[in-house]
Amino acid sequence: MKEQGKFSVVNFSRQDVPIIQEDTKTRYQWVPVGILEQDDYFGLVTEAYNTSTTNAACVDGVADLIYGKGLFSKDESKQQQLDSTIPPEDLRKVSFDLKLFGNAAFQVVWNKSHTKILKIYHTPVQNLRAKKIHGLGKVDGYYYCSDWNDVRKQKDKQFIPSFGSSNEEIEIYYVKEYEPGRYYYSLPDWISALQFSFSEAELSNLHLNNIENGFLPVAMVNFNNGVPAPEERQVIESLLESKFTGTRNAGRFMVSFNDDAINKPTIDTLPMENLHEKYQYVAEYTQDRILVAHRIVSPLLFGIRTASNGFSSQSEEMKTAYSIMQTMTIFPFQNQLINCIYGMFKVGGIDINELYFEQLTPLVILSDTADDTDQSIEEVQEEIDDSLQGGEGEQSEEKLTKEYEPLRPSDFGFESHYDSE
Repeated sequence: MKEQGKFSVVNFSRQDVPIIQEDTKTRYQWVPVGILEQDDYFGLVTEAYNTSTTNAACVDGVADLIYGKGLFSKDESKQQQLDSTIPPEDLRKVSFDLKLFGNAAFQVVWNKSHTKILKIYHTPVQNLRAKKIHGLGKVDGYYYCSDWNDVRKQKDKQFIPSFGSSNEEIEIYYVKEYEPGRYYYSLPDWISALQFSFSEAELSNLHLNNIENGFLPVAMVNFNNGVPAPEERQVIESLLESKFTGTRNAGRFMVSFNDDAINKPTIDTLPMENLHEKYQYVAEYTQDRILVAHRIVSPLLFGIRTASNGFSSQSEEMKTAYSIMQTMTIFPFQNQLINCIYGMFKVGGIDINELYFEQLTPLVILSDTADDTDQSIEEVQEEIDDSLQGGEGEQSEEKLTKEYEPLRPSDFGFESHYDSE
């Protein structure tokens, strides 16, 4: 009697949209943040930045625009003190962390009597974890560890009090946006594109492995020497899945050893029509979703070329995109940093006001404007800087912070060092 054949479907690995959560129920003194009770949030974001070309270009471009040409004071006599207190390179790193991670941190160094701030440095925010709060309190410090994935290094972690909560010589000023459902950390504005960043990375793996393996087609394997037991079938399916599924295994070939030609496995190729069109669609859609998440009006600003957006020229497109980008995306980041610096200066006894970021302007905008107005590029840049700073004349702290007044712990009913100032 002829034995009936059996057909199995191998279930490929399934990916879900990652949901980032603060884990406050662990036995640790600090609060991990990640997916499914794992402390992997900062690692995921870093991986999405390192493996997605579009995401990396957007993060780098926006971070460069946030920092611009640096932080300046309207009072030129205090510019040297400003650069000495906050080194420009450290402020650039803070701007980058705020865009990439949605969180950033300053290391504030006080004098021994804790009456004046001496220096403000950048601290890698991915190395910090917030200390758990108890009751209706506030985060009174952060634990610093160079690698939170290494249990041995966690034993050497260092506790640093938060700004305004101690008399220690070193404190941490943590920068983050308010988000409902999260208290200790915030997420970057592009977090909705995290999955699309991984998709773009997987497309790169797929194409690379296809090239390395000669573009071998997808195949179905039929074993013609009888139907094995369920346990043996599971082992065979697991081996096939581990060896031939996933983008890193694209195009691999197989070797079969048989007693005779009758019982050799049959391999049938499965034609996939218009595969290049499907890959192109996925690549373009993925790139578009990443740009939308970053609120990039025109990718030309960051050297990314896409299809026409309906503008009559690239120059017109870049001018419009630059104006919208500065107003809707860059200014909120800059005002957030300026307000944080004002808060530290006020408490730390540093009399430097009227701060502003000098903006970066694409050369094509400067040159086109100069041609239209018969001005030099330097004169056009000066006019743009003046308009972005709010016009000529004195720029008060009240004007800078009118729309972006930082929240104080007292707003939530908590006592704070600010309240005593």
